[in-house]
Amino acid sequence: MGKKKAANQGPTQQHLQAYQRMNFLHQASILMSTTFTTLPNKNSKSTEKQHQQQSLAPLGRYYNNNMKKIGRKLVLRSDPSVKRAICKRCDTALIPALTASVRTRGTPTAVVTTCKTCGTQKRLVANPKHQLFNDKTENILPTSQTEP
Repeated sequence: MGKKKAANQGPTQQHLQAYQRMNFLHQASILMSTTFTTLPNKNSKSTEKQHQQQSLAPLGRYYNNNMKKIGRKLVLRSDPSVKRAICKRCDTALIPALTASVRTRGTPTAVVTTCKTCGTQKRLVANPKHQLFNDKTENILPTSQTEP
């Protein structure tokens, strides 16, 4: 007879470090998506220096792409709120009114988030009674189980 499997006690130390790294990359991508830098315009021939604002969004997309690669390599799942905040097509951080537009549509009310970079739409049902699989009480394992 095989050994009994121990109850899921949470992420291991190695996975905890990976989750912390993924969290850092997600936060950095949001920061880079909201940050603008001023660069001198190289094409101006006048003596006055003209400055041009440039977004650091490509760096934010790189961080999100890197975060997804880490999750795929170690077979780790991201939280649904993190998945919903990233465009599946171009890995842009979806920030309402800055990098994405948010609308409500349809008879079964749905929230439609449109990425301003690539135009991909994400539809989420806006049912107040809807509960995520991770948040349902019958799907949560007890944290401590005593074994004889």
